[in-house]
Amino acid sequence: MTETLSLDRCEPPSARVWVGFSGGLDSTVLLHWLKRHLPSGIFLQAVHIHHGLNPAADAWAAHCRTVCEALDVALHIERIRIDDPRRNIEAQAREARYAAFKRILADGDTLALAHHADDVAETLLLRLMRGAGTEALANMQRHSRHGDLHIWRPLLSYNRSTLADYAKLHALVWIDDDSNADTGFDRNFLRHSILPLLEQRFPNAGARLAHSAALLQADAALLEPMIASSLTACTLPDGLSLPELLAQPETMQAHILRNWLRNQGRHTPGSPALHEFLRQLQTHADDDATCLHASGYAVRVWQDQLMLDTTAPEVHQDDMEVLWDGVAPLVLPRGGRLHWHGDVPFPVRVRYRRGGERIRLPGQDMHHSVKKLLSTRVPPWRRAALPCVYNEQDELLAVGEVLVSAQLDDLSRRQGTRLHWHSDSE
Repeated sequence: MTETLSLDRCEPPSARVWVGFSGGLDSTVLLHWLKRHLPSGIFLQAVHIHHGLNPAADAWAAHCRTVCEALDVALHIERIRIDDPRRNIEAQAREARYAAFKRILADGDTLALAHHADDVAETLLLRLMRGAGTEALANMQRHSRHGDLHIWRPLLSYNRSTLADYAKLHALVWIDDDSNADTGFDRNFLRHSILPLLEQRFPNAGARLAHSAALLQADAALLEPMIASSLTACTLPDGLSLPELLAQPETMQAHILRNWLRNQGRHTPGSPALHEFLRQLQTHADDDATCLHASGYAVRVWQDQLMLDTTAPEVHQDDMEVLWDGVAPLVLPRGGRLHWHGDVPFPVRVRYRRGGERIRLPGQDMHHSVKKLLSTRVPPWRRAALPCVYNEQDELLAVGEVLVSAQLDDLSRRQGTRLHWHSDSE
């Protein structure tokens, strides 16, 4: 048997490349191939995402460690958790994987994934069934971005059988995940039940679908400058201008929203959900609850903006109160952390809002309602996570970094000490 993968496609896009390594056939071939053929100056590492969903997950991680040791490739194992088993497990696992990749990779690094031509065909069919438009149907690309991640798919021209031949040639050992045979998952259903039927009727159906995806990519590339220009016109620091979005042609609005979500590193909903959301926006009221719910996030309306809500469902804390000495950063149960910049002035008490709070702002003689002040400063879904900070006299000093009292502001000016609040979205 001769070598099945061409060397001229080994085109590293950066000096450090991470392989998303599950231990399955595809990623095993990718890791082995890159180890043999990347230029000597490229630093190759692997990252294994431990989902914990399969009883054999620990054994898979151990297998990946063994493979990487044999190849002399550094391996990072990252454990993730699926928060809500009632939601789409596939979508949640995908979101958690990409979030883990973003935590691990540094700026300028490249994530190499083992997608191949059969994946392209399957993904095209999946997106057709979900009513996707041209951009989504354009499918995978050799080089793409997921938020800040640079994605490289060097095996995209090869089908699964070619990878299997390579693995046999080099006597590679890989994991067979039994869940890949479960046709209850949409992708497995297409792989095992639909594509084989198409191949019987239309020889090389997978290659034909991949070719169609390439044509759609070319069409999508023609649209990109127009969409980018329209997106720029709608973009605000914290979201999208709703009036600007709705002023665009209806056919462009979904493109703008989809591209904005993709730039935020979010998986975009199907076309029916996007168009229904846009339809509702045409008649929404300022204080209504018009919202696009998706897996792991929501898009909400506030002050004529569309904003991304990534807050987890609120965990109610009964009278949560912490006495904080300020020495180490304070991590809070609803996410985020507090820390002092400069010398710690005194211990403080930290709790969440209970209602009725009032604060005196710099330059003001009177105390004002925190609820009223926040109503024009912070989107409703972010308010519950804001910590209220009190001194020993039970005077409200700050609400996150959004509201700072006259007392704390005076202290900051005199001593250079500042209280910082970092939310989990920063």
